[in-house]
Amino acid sequence: MPDLHMGDAVYRFQADVIERVVRPGQPGNYALGERDDAGQFYPLFIGWSHRDVAAELKSRLGTVTFSFFKFTTSGPRNAYDLACANYHTFGAQLQNGSHPEAPPGSGYTCFLCGR
Repeated sequence: MPDLHMGDAVYRFQADVIERVVRPGQPGNYALGERDDAGQFYPLFIGWSHRDVAAELKSRLGTVTFSFFKFTTSGPRNAYDLACANYHTFGAQLQNGSHPEAPPGSGYTCFLCGR
């Protein structure tokens, strides 16, 4: 399976876990999904935030039914680029199959498709 570029750690998608492992106020990326029979994480939903990936993850609680998540933090531009890369890599299996939107006024465009 292609790499999400979010490290090896996989966490339970629960509020207390998010609060314990994701530092608030950091831009970054996340993937929500499940594990297969071999324990491999399988992304089904990707997202990102140019401001606070912890808050973005928490906003998804109760709106989606995934059991696990992965995340990484970075600067806003890097977070957008990784969101685009993951969308183009995993798009066919994602339940949120729309291209990531750049933050208003940022001038960011996707390095893969120019969008």
